[in-house]
Amino acid sequence: MRLNWLGRAAMNSPARALAQSYVASRFERLGGRVEAGRVLEIGCGGGAGVRLIIERFGAAEVQAIDMDSSMIDRARFRLSSYPHSRVHLSVGDARSLEAGDQTFDAVFDFGAIHLEPQWAQAVAEIARVLKPGGRYYFELVTSRALRLSYPLFTEAFASMPPPRSQLFVTELERNGIVVVRYVRPRLAALTGWVGDLIGVGRRV
Repeated sequence: MRLNWLGRAAMNSPARALAQSYVASRFERLGGRVEAGRVLEIGCGGGAGVRLIIERFGAAEVQAIDMDSSMIDRARFRLSSYPHSRVHLSVGDARSLEAGDQTFDAVFDFGAIHLEPQWAQAVAEIARVLKPGGRYYFELVTSRALRLSYPLFTEAFASMPPPRSQLFVTELERNGIVVVRYVRPRLAALTGWVGDLIGVGRRV
């Protein structure tokens, strides 16, 4: 699902960058670093997550996709200081990843998959491209209070049935991704800063 102009502005705001930094700190505590790893980010937006994946998690190479070409343009500008061998940006769809099987050491999702109506299809693709033992770092927004604002930022969110947290975890495990640890910062979710299910799964 694509964001509208208001959604793009929100995703590229200082508040969102701060929220991603907070989520990254939780990711690191739950799943550790991906030192010298090959990483995919889905729904990369303006590129703030890519920078965190490189600088905070130690990834050697990041491939990042977003459905919105204008977001990819923003990310290219933000990440222009990194060599092309280290950062690869492209328009792409999490439901149909171009990467081969067992390509990545980790997949990062800073609150993207909950905007995908066919999210189960995206989960299957994430599982396919992860190496055995590879990690899936995810932020799933399930707070009803937070979701009330989402129709203002997207093209069709009001008509989308959002994934419930237990159903999401069950789908991960059905695809061979075992959720090793997760947290639920409920108060933070109600204030609108971050999602309320942050976790790490490992591909078996």
